[in-house]
Amino acid sequence: MPGSPKEMQADVARLTLGLIQMNLSVGVSENLAKTDVLLQEAARQGASLALLPEMFPLPWVASVEDSRAFAYAEPEDGPTLSYMRKTAKALGIALAVPLYERCGEQRFNTTFVISPYGDILMRYRKNHIPYHPGWYEKYYYEPGDLGFPVFHHMGSVMGVQTCWDNLFPEGSRILALKGAEIILAPRGSGDYSRERWRTSLAANAMANNCFVATVNRIGRERGGYQFGGDSLVVGPDGEVVASTQGEDVALTVEIDLDKVRQSRGEWPFLADRRPSLYREICEGPR
Repeated sequence: MPGSPKEMQADVARLTLGLIQMNLSVGVSENLAKTDVLLQEAARQGASLALLPEMFPLPWVASVEDSRAFAYAEPEDGPTLSYMRKTAKALGIALAVPLYERCGEQRFNTTFVISPYGDILMRYRKNHIPYHPGWYEKYYYEPGDLGFPVFHHMGSVMGVQTCWDNLFPEGSRILALKGAEIILAPRGSGDYSRERWRTSLAANAMANNCFVATVNRIGRERGGYQFGGDSLVVGPDGEVVASTQGEDVALTVEIDLDKVRQSRGEWPFLADRRPSLYREICEGPR
């Protein structure tokens, strides 16, 4: 229940994720107030971890190149992450919070994972950065420099792949090889590409015998870009477990981790790999 941390126990076969889908086109303070309501609802529904959309709690700055938006970037001890750490502790749930991070002179698209006690469990910096109309992201932040870390929660192993990362299968495979059973995928993708995203996320889940849980932004941002919503969870068989087409919504989904273990036994893609054949991925063809 809210205010009582949901402990990170071992050997828990089921856990409940909260997917917090939001229209973030308004101001930061309004977005944070809206988030409070949605996170409280997710906690009431039993979520032990909630995932927020990409570049929370900002409007989508990357729709244009504007140096004034650099001021949105915050250090780890900045006001937004401090607020979310207090929120996680008050509600007793873990949070995966994608923020615009400033680290020295560099800026990153970073997802911070916060424990139910308000501690930072992990950070993941988006590795693959797009640059095309509406998504001028290379202008705003650097490619990630932390690799593909995993973290443990409620007896499960999880990792993060942020939006564009999910279209590069190598990252999801590395997470699976590190034991990840759930990949959290915060997104800021357009309505026009909804089916392509469903296909890509399902392929990653099936090829790696894991769950993929994704939260997308929704609503129309400056420049007329319409974000697609369609936040969902895909199971190890590539089938959609749950999804939402609402606007501001807290979708809670129970995850059965035994399905990961069963899938890896019946469809042993990881065990049947032949790494000695894959040098060309990095080295190029001979």
